[in-house]
Amino acid sequence: MKNINIKILTIVLSIVAGTYSCSDFLDQLPKTSLSPQQAYTDLNVLEPLVDGLYTTYANAKSGRAGLTFTMLGLDETKQGIVQMTDAGQAGLDNYDGMLNQSSSQVSEMWQRRWPTVNVAAQSIRGLELLAENTTDSTTLNKIKLLRANACFVRAMCMFELTMYWGEVPVIEIQDLNNTAIDMSRKPLNVVWTQIFDDLTYASQHLTKGKQTGSRATVGAAIAMLGKLFMYAPVESGYRNFDTARGYFAQILNSYSLEPKYSTLFDEYGKFEFNSNESVFELNYICNSQAPNYWQWDMGSRTLASLGESCYIGGYDVVLPTEYAYKMQAAGGVWEDGDQRKDVSIRTDFTYHGQKYTIPSWGADELDPHIKKYEDRRLDKFTSTTLATDATSGRSIYWSGKNYPLIRFADVLLCYAECLNELGNTTDAMTVVNRVRMRAWGGILPADKEWTGLSQDQFRVNIMDERMRELCFEGWRRMDLIRTGNFVKLIKERNPWAKAKGTIQDFNVRWPIPEIELKNNPYMDVTKDQNPGY
Repeated sequence: MKNINIKILTIVLSIVAGTYSCSDFLDQLPKTSLSPQQAYTDLNVLEPLVDGLYTTYANAKSGRAGLTFTMLGLDETKQGIVQMTDAGQAGLDNYDGMLNQSSSQVSEMWQRRWPTVNVAAQSIRGLELLAENTTDSTTLNKIKLLRANACFVRAMCMFELTMYWGEVPVIEIQDLNNTAIDMSRKPLNVVWTQIFDDLTYASQHLTKGKQTGSRATVGAAIAMLGKLFMYAPVESGYRNFDTARGYFAQILNSYSLEPKYSTLFDEYGKFEFNSNESVFELNYICNSQAPNYWQWDMGSRTLASLGESCYIGGYDVVLPTEYAYKMQAAGGVWEDGDQRKDVSIRTDFTYHGQKYTIPSWGADELDPHIKKYEDRRLDKFTSTTLATDATSGRSIYWSGKNYPLIRFADVLLCYAECLNELGNTTDAMTVVNRVRMRAWGGILPADKEWTGLSQDQFRVNIMDERMRELCFEGWRRMDLIRTGNFVKLIKERNPWAKAKGTIQDFNVRWPIPEIELKNNPYMDVTKDQNPGY
């Protein structure tokens, strides 16, 4: 690779990793002897750049601004008591006046995603130009594969952005040397059309088979196309359960459920591109190079007082609600015998032979916590052999389990939901029972089988089943939005929102950050804010 291209790649990737809004990135292009047109039409630059998009997308999902904050304020998850002393952050659960356009938490979530979108857009345009001037079939196939990967990453980012903020800018580039790109908010049909087009191209040109490294495969794009037709709001023109069913049906024979739910989140086990249930996962490493940081947010502050190398310690940023950890008999979601509960939720705080029962700071520090992202490789008592990648010191700050963003169990539950919406509730229950069978160790008791539900009963029950199967995996906010249950269930089950009593229908969207409204010349501060803020 030419030295100048190394410089361009380094600067571009550093920009992607930084925090830039959708409006300021295009002015940050490297000032070198190569123009952006030359840089983005050089395969020596584009191939590592496209691979870098997966890294930056994973980085954008890590930590509080990536995943943790998106989990707050739900019927499934809430903040710990001590965390609620931060008035601004507390707004994410209270849905009060502190959840506004000046919120640093909302701004950071917004800014995390746009650099990846922008670099992907420029890469896609460069690859389009290359394809127009390439006749060699081998090179052309390589270009199509790289473009498919860039399209997939852009679609994943845009899917989140529009689900959380509604109408958002759509970055389409014609002239790589022209930074005057229209970055105004676009109608929902335009936003979802770009996502559809990107996922369609990805489904046609990504590698087939199972994911073996960071790049997505065809199955992931098809799964997301199915989700698109379920999750897109009706007003976008894309909500269509029959079309969604068709996409999910295409991959029903391409993946399989793990026999044991307990293996799914075992850091010594399946998820590191090894599981047949993994449709798409993000790669993290339990060291300072590529951590997800989630244990730091999800562990107990009482155990953190033992030192940062206690693998169940943390800072109570996000905890399960009582509904998400209690048994049905006590008003919660869990049924007797469901093995998923013990895999997903920590209730026992015995550590190295000592049982901790007295919280150190907040009263809820030894209430049930999220267990799925605990990483034993970071614990000081873990042998060096088992610690593997924990090369930056044994700190829960560096937790690094891979993130199963799309699992086959999710595909099956989505497929079942589509069948029910199309009037085929009997077959829908059969599909759900397939998922539930594993939850009871392979033999589903007769009284746990779904039978005889009406279509409306199924709609209610599937939301609980999705919580049991997919709790804390990042889909709950979107599920509440798309089903119209956002305000109702949060008001009932989130203790902070319930006590405050200020959550309203407009809260299904977050506010457009003030910094974006002020810095984006294509937005009007008086017209482009989401209603209610």
